[in-house]
Amino acid sequence: MINQLNWTKSERIAFRFAFILILTFIIEKNNGAYPLFEIITKPIVYLFQELTPWFAKNILKYNYDYSIYTNGSGDTSYDWISLLLFIIIASIACVIWGILDQKRTNYNTLYYYLTVFIRYYIAFMLFNYGAIKLLHAQMPPPTLNKLMQPLHEFSPMGLAWTFLGFSKGYNIFMGIVEIMAVLLLFRKTMVLGALITMATSINIMTVNYFYDVPVKMISTALFAFSLFLLLPNFKALYAFFILGKSAEIRTIDKPVYSKTWINKGLIALKIIFLVVFIVTQFFSLSNTQKMISEYFKKSSINGIFKIDRQGKSQKSIPKDWNYVIFEFEGTLITRDTNYQKGYQQYILDERTKEITINNYKLKYSVEKNGDIIMKKKFPSHHEEIRLVKQRQQDFELLKRGFNLIQEHPYNR
Repeated sequence: MINQLNWTKSERIAFRFAFILILTFIIEKNNGAYPLFEIITKPIVYLFQELTPWFAKNILKYNYDYSIYTNGSGDTSYDWISLLLFIIIASIACVIWGILDQKRTNYNTLYYYLTVFIRYYIAFMLFNYGAIKLLHAQMPPPTLNKLMQPLHEFSPMGLAWTFLGFSKGYNIFMGIVEIMAVLLLFRKTMVLGALITMATSINIMTVNYFYDVPVKMISTALFAFSLFLLLPNFKALYAFFILGKSAEIRTIDKPVYSKTWINKGLIALKIIFLVVFIVTQFFSLSNTQKMISEYFKKSSINGIFKIDRQGKSQKSIPKDWNYVIFEFEGTLITRDTNYQKGYQQYILDERTKEITINNYKLKYSVEKNGDIIMKKKFPSHHEEIRLVKQRQQDFELLKRGFNLIQEHPYNR
């Protein structure tokens, strides 16, 4: 299909359908790939936000919360129904296009620009995901809450995120591989880039499917788009990898226009586009770091504590509380005697050394070993509660580091 003068009828039909479907999908499901793209495509996105619920309700007779669009989940009812709409629109438009454009023998120029659109989409999106992994921010290390959470409380996605987030080194490795998608930005390295993104996206896709991560549609699209870029070189890749024969990779020739200013203008446009992407990425990552730091601001008495009542009944702390976890400001997590989890709001005043918890204001002090002593005077009695700090470095998950030499497997 690369720069052929005459395409077969089936190739022309397949291209028309693919062109409309892919273009519509990327426009409506940009997912932060193209910088500032949401401003340009806002009318189209708004149109689908009106059309999709109407189509679901009146044509499919499918009821869901019509106020839910794409959010933290990319697999909402809205997303799947809009995908069906994309396919229907592409099918109808393909037929109309074919009727109006019967004499055309090839779509070489349109094919080139479609591959450019796809290449940049994959490259920018995977770069976004890769960069945030380098910051260890997409899948952060296990929180104190996660360290105290029994396995049966994890969702499949929570288990996957904790497993992947445990290792900063593995996050950096995943980030580097995903950032290598920038090879797609250049025609001569497109095939190598597409091979890398195909392998990367199929790994992301399988995690999303088998651990119930709601980004199944986008990850599947990344895989399908990578495969689309490789289709013209399928025979060459098959000959090289399967048959062991020498093969020549063919690159797509970009259109050359008779007017020099157009050619130079396209180069300038590409440079401007990449500069805008780099600048927006820099500020986006900077803002992400600030947001994470602010949202997950750690408490000054950060830690896991076991409640020691010294055998006395206490009024200020519920009798069934066994552990308290101070991790982030304002909210503590409790584990009762049955190890059931609960949440409590608290207020910490470091100036007066007072903590308001369970609707009681107590005086507190922190000892050298990290234990917290809380005291409360009642008219009838005086309470003193010790919170015994648990040593995180004693947790099996944290104390077991890298071992190059192991005489026996260490599987706990």
